[in-house]
Amino acid sequence: MRSMKIKNTGFSLLGAMLLLFTGVGIVYALDINAIILKELKEDGKYLKLNYSGMLYDKGIKELAQSKLLEKVETLDLNTHNLGDEGAEALSKSEFLKNLKTLNLFNNQIESGGVKALFESKGYPHLSSISLFGNKIGTKGAQAIAESKTIMKLVSLDLTGNQIGDEGLKALAQSDVLGSIKELRLAKNGISDKGLNELTQSKHLTHLEVLDLGENNIGPDGIQSIAESKSLVQLKILLLKNNKLGDQGMLSMTESQVFENLVELDLQWNGITTQGAMYLAGSKVLAGLQFLRMWGNEIGEKGVTALKEKLKQIKNPIYPSAASD
Repeated sequence: MRSMKIKNTGFSLLGAMLLLFTGVGIVYALDINAIILKELKEDGKYLKLNYSGMLYDKGIKELAQSKLLEKVETLDLNTHNLGDEGAEALSKSEFLKNLKTLNLFNNQIESGGVKALFESKGYPHLSSISLFGNKIGTKGAQAIAESKTIMKLVSLDLTGNQIGDEGLKALAQSDVLGSIKELRLAKNGISDKGLNELTQSKHLTHLEVLDLGENNIGPDGIQSIAESKSLVQLKILLLKNNKLGDQGMLSMTESQVFENLVELDLQWNGITTQGAMYLAGSKVLAGLQFLRMWGNEIGEKGVTALKEKLKQIKNPIYPSAASD
């Protein structure tokens, strides 16, 4: 019995020495698991790694190999400076079968990483992905459009990726958007031409939220939305910082596309008092609850008209009404 005890002690010491001298990789893997256990919530279904420093591609590679991810449905990896290598590691993980929501906000992912993510069969239930603030460009959008594996998307956030009109055209023609309810495309260099492609898409019949803020959209773009046969479920339309002008407001006044809107953001669009009067006289905006007009020149007359005609608005629509 005594000799057996010595042998066991010797094995433990040897194991400890192996762990100590095997190298950074194993030690790092153990640290990753400790971090995961610290941050894992909701019975292992929710993991947001925001309190342990940046993981970079190296850390994401270790993360992707952890069995602790097996129950995770929401994975938040925002601001970890991960690039294409990290994205590829996630795409190859064997432990993300239950993943539904993936947040990759504010990283360094380019088209190659997006291609790997959207070609993966590793997360068959993925329904929401945020790539806000990455670098996927036109090729990245095209890679998303070509996906044959990620077909249950309900929410897609591509804000700040400069996909341009060609990238948007590819998405508009893709079955990937077949179930989409929320599509965020702000800061992407999109013009009326690209928007026209999107509004003619046959895949947007479920779309409820559309964010087109900070692009290059003018009156023709709004007209294409107004004439769309697909955007019948639209409830939230965000158009902050474009070039709509009064003519764009006129296009919104009669189209049935806008009759289900509950939120409309028109800040910084070169709208004058006349444009505000157009909106105030619109019957299709009767259900609107939130309207934002800051940064325009609608004046007191425009504010008064909007407040009188759209009495259901719950927020201050303009600086002069901020104290209401």
